[in-house]
Amino acid sequence: MLRRGVTAVCNRPVDVPNDLVADVRGIGYRTFRTVLRQNGAYIAERSMPARLTALDVPVLVIFGAADPRWDPSSAHHYDTVPNARVEHLPDVGHFPMLEAPEATSELLLRFAATGR
Repeated sequence: MLRRGVTAVCNRPVDVPNDLVADVRGIGYRTFRTVLRQNGAYIAERSMPARLTALDVPVLVIFGAADPRWDPSSAHHYDTVPNARVEHLPDVGHFPMLEAPEATSELLLRFAATGR
């Protein structure tokens, strides 16, 4: 069930790592529901672009261009964040690190190396 939940928001076939499944299994149902509820409240209180703007640090935002969970066109909201770079990975869904690990790693390493 956990593997199906992860792959349901992926656009590409992925192998869900066993340690990821084990870690999620270790979360109790009440805790999991609380995390989901608090995450929703956190996002509703103030958007991620607003929170990142307040930090005044370089930001890399990676969007899967085929994300069924979060509308990829919403990436334009990050245009208001100073020092933000937005990258879209084509044919990638909600979990770029699982669906396109090489491309995701390359973006992260390049970002870290340049400090931007």
